[in-house]
Amino acid sequence: MAWCHLLVDLYGCNVDSLNNKELLEKALRDLSDIMGLRIILGPILVHYAGKEGSPSGEGYSGFVVVAESHVSIHTDIRTGYASIDVYSCKEFDVQRIEEYLSQVFEPAEIEKQLILRGLMLEKAKSAAAERA
Repeated sequence: MAWCHLLVDLYGCNVDSLNNKELLEKALRDLSDIMGLRIILGPILVHYAGKEGSPSGEGYSGFVVVAESHVSIHTDIRTGYASIDVYSCKEFDVQRIEEYLSQVFEPAEIEKQLILRGLMLEKAKSAAAERA
């Protein structure tokens, strides 16, 4: 079974939502709950004020560590952009995550990629068992 790594880019978001620490913490918890993941650390959010000429602008970076991997978010209030990563050894409903993010951040556009990782993991486990 592959691990699932969902990368979501939100463009043209409601800027107030991207700059609301409590809302971002709630979103990280909610995403974990939606997927049935067990939070073991966080949510942790850090505000970055940005600097003149900085490519990242002003916003928050945050994450939760879950028993099954992690969920993270990075926001840029200057551009109305947010990037969210959801990484888990459990399968999850991509559509449900997209719908939740649309409700919370009200993006004009969404871009997403689902990457399957660890495709050779079962083969590696078998090889390790044979060596033991």
